[in-house]
Amino acid sequence: MNDIVKIFALGGLDENGRDCYVVEINDDIFVLDCGTSIPDKTMPGVDYVAPNPDYLIKNKDRIKAYLLSHGHDEAVGALKYFYKKAPAPIYGSKETLGLVKANANLVGIDMSDCDYHIVEPSSVFEVAGREIRFIQTCHNIASSSAIAIYTTQGYIVYTGDFIVDFVTQNTAYHFDLAALGELRRKENILVLLSESKCATKRGYCAPKHRTTLLIEKNFKDSNRRIFFASFWQNSYCFEEMFELCKRYGKKVFCYNEFTRKIIDLSVKIYPALTHGVEIVNKEDLLRVREKDLVILILGKEDDLFTEIELLAAGKSPDKRIVLTENDVFINSCIPMPVIEMKCTRSMDMVFRTGCEVNWIKKDQLVTMHAHEDDLRFLLSVLKPKYYFPVRGNFISLMANAKLALSLNQGFNHSNIFVVDNGMQIEFGGVTRPRIIPNEANGIVIDPLLIDGQGLSKNGPKVVADRLSLGQDGVVVIAGSVDLASKKVVAGPDCQMRGFVFVKEAEPLLKSLSSIYLDEINTAFLSGEFDKVKVCEAISDRCLKFIKRENGREPYILPIIDIIE
Repeated sequence: MNDIVKIFALGGLDENGRDCYVVEINDDIFVLDCGTSIPDKTMPGVDYVAPNPDYLIKNKDRIKAYLLSHGHDEAVGALKYFYKKAPAPIYGSKETLGLVKANANLVGIDMSDCDYHIVEPSSVFEVAGREIRFIQTCHNIASSSAIAIYTTQGYIVYTGDFIVDFVTQNTAYHFDLAALGELRRKENILVLLSESKCATKRGYCAPKHRTTLLIEKNFKDSNRRIFFASFWQNSYCFEEMFELCKRYGKKVFCYNEFTRKIIDLSVKIYPALTHGVEIVNKEDLLRVREKDLVILILGKEDDLFTEIELLAAGKSPDKRIVLTENDVFINSCIPMPVIEMKCTRSMDMVFRTGCEVNWIKKDQLVTMHAHEDDLRFLLSVLKPKYYFPVRGNFISLMANAKLALSLNQGFNHSNIFVVDNGMQIEFGGVTRPRIIPNEANGIVIDPLLIDGQGLSKNGPKVVADRLSLGQDGVVVIAGSVDLASKKVVAGPDCQMRGFVFVKEAEPLLKSLSSIYLDEINTAFLSGEFDKVKVCEAISDRCLKFIKRENGREPYILPIIDIIE
């Protein structure tokens, strides 16, 4: 009897990041990645966006494993926030699991005691009696893998993020074509879930992903101190920098505490990183000749560009480090669209220092995600029965789907799936696959928003309030109420910020104060004084009044101080 298979995404479709794909085989659940994404400007005060875990929490007893393809935030960043509510064994490479723990520690969450299982590169193991294969791929973080799950209908294969690269000498970035070929020879591929982020870009990604040719000139025969900026999770890039330091006899100094932590962590995970390169201690910084020194700056997303701004403004955490016209500054970071403006602003400040700048642009260096020919190669090797483009905006998902149609491999509109988050694709083994819409399956896909306090289920409302504050300002009306005498004994005092000038709004203030008093007196006359309901009534009436008077919709905050 064939296995009944359902596949759907809690995140990752029509977006970049937040990858989380759920595979149900009969009664068992396997979760492929569980990541976060970076919010755009419509989400003020939000640090990350995470997939909604409600479905996983409700079905926690059926989860057999979290299978992690690599250690980037978009693949593992959300797991720490709800793992304890939906625990299950976590499988990944040594490097990936190390980054899961480190990622959690950075926000004060302890994940050291989770049920971890280290998977060796390109290995086979069993979970709940089912064969699982990890196949090593090449990405810009060490030991990334494609994941294959066996079913009686064929393998389900998830590529994770990958490129085809046979040249790299570092075993941590080995693309294991032999293991892919063995998988295809062993069994048919039922469905291939393949990343789509760069499906619109022609050719292969390699060799346009390598930094060395773009920066070697700054290391070779250089008599200047070098500053090198990189994203902390792009280990491929800063490993290239360490190789150049080894080749040209440079010493490395970590710019700040965060950079030191990341290098210490990286060395624990892959010790060969700094072999042959001297890491300079804080005490020895001024003892090293400037022409022998590389100052490494690592950071997270826009935090990195904040550090660069502070450096350029002469506000380095180490007062001995000042960027001058005698230095070279290398920016190897290709920012995501949501932080491009901040990158440009920080680099503008770097140019103002007069230093020599090597600012690598996205037309010189591409991110390590599969391009058209990478995707064609994988489809040609695996020849899946069904194709499910994932990981990308809608335009990228469609480009990936059209690419498959163009290959003359039997793909058509009935075996390629471009769907939304939450829509289940069911493979029954007897009839053609069917798509179950969100309304029928009841899967909650509303994203959860993460700020300094962790996950927020009221995220959309909080963001709406913040946007209102930013656009229309706030009105605060406060007073004190004596419940015994049923009187307002102090106030009301009405204050406005970001709305209108208080000095120009005396009539408006009087009207709002009258509404405040009227609603409180009405509540006293009714015999039941419910503070929450009174505040809601005041807020509603004040908002309607202001909107009618001048068309604005400020955030209304009524405050009632009860004296008993």
